[in-house]
Amino acid sequence: MSPDVIVVGGGLMGCSVAYRLAKDGAHVLVLERSIPGAEASSAAAGILGPSVESFEDALALQLGRRSRELHAVLAEELDELFGVDVGFRRCGVVKLAFDEAELASLDAQSSTLQLHGVRCDRWSPEELIEEEPAANPDALGALCIAEDAQVEPRKLLSAVALGAEQEGVTFRSGSTVHSVNVEAGRVRGVQLGDETIEVDRLVVAAGSWTTLIPGLPLNSETIFPVRGQMIATETRPPVFRRVVFGAGGYVVTRPDGRVLCGSTMERVGFQRGITFGGMADVIHKATRIAPRLRDAAIEAHWSSFRPGTPDGLPLVGETRIEGLFVASGHHRNGILLAPLTAELIAEAMAGKPSSRQSEALSPRRFEESRG
Repeated sequence: MSPDVIVVGGGLMGCSVAYRLAKDGAHVLVLERSIPGAEASSAAAGILGPSVESFEDALALQLGRRSRELHAVLAEELDELFGVDVGFRRCGVVKLAFDEAELASLDAQSSTLQLHGVRCDRWSPEELIEEEPAANPDALGALCIAEDAQVEPRKLLSAVALGAEQEGVTFRSGSTVHSVNVEAGRVRGVQLGDETIEVDRLVVAAGSWTTLIPGLPLNSETIFPVRGQMIATETRPPVFRRVVFGAGGYVVTRPDGRVLCGSTMERVGFQRGITFGGMADVIHKATRIAPRLRDAAIEAHWSSFRPGTPDGLPLVGETRIEGLFVASGHHRNGILLAPLTAELIAEAMAGKPSSRQSEALSPRRFEESRG
């Protein structure tokens, strides 16, 4: 059977889009050059914290909060259908301040969030230590946002991929798309070496590699790789109850004591690897947040590429080439925005009128002219 839709990319973004479209009745084929989740999806910390990461941009905050609530619904759905716990926990997020300037920034952030209807609490140093005893006692104060959450990306990806397969989605690993075939202003299929697969609806969700696929009306600088290095450790008892930001980094604690510390943001092209400088940076930030981590053993370390964009917003929607959609460029918020991205792609394919949100994310804002 020929597919109704091809999705290029088998990370969480591609799997989420495929799952949603299949639930709407489409026969979907996912093409993945490696194995599903081999890149950023499996390497992410799983922070669902739009109130901390996106508070300065009203649209980004609105999108993030909406998608976070879709995560809650998705987690319940996957648990009911497949008995899979994806680790969704509304644990709350805390942001620390270490000097007067950061303290003033917390006050401004608190005011901004409250204007948008986000409940947040300003903590004194004493309240911080009472709530999170492992936090650095040198912190001058903190901001707590109780509504924010976390999820475990590997578990989530596995569950979404399982759901997609149950809905009839076909996955093909080791399938590198060499070009998008376009004729008379509309997509006609994809080229995989000597093989051509015809399709009239195509979603490119290839992360940092998206604009390297010939045939897209986007130049290579529209979506670019940002390397992030991270460290994993484990503590008993768990070092924190909440996700904690501070000193330019973050510490994410799972209920069983696993701890993820991150992260660098490096524009080094597609240069993979772990560096002394990157590890030193992550360790400095993590131990500034929680001095207790100085005695923790490094159990794992890795790096991955996040797909960045010039304006910090993802590309989600149809391009000027009819039937050609993009779902990429989510940078640090790929896990957070995956359910919303799937919803927006599904709505666009169904021909629903565009909203202010979908217009702001349209790939057409970066498209190359027809020449």
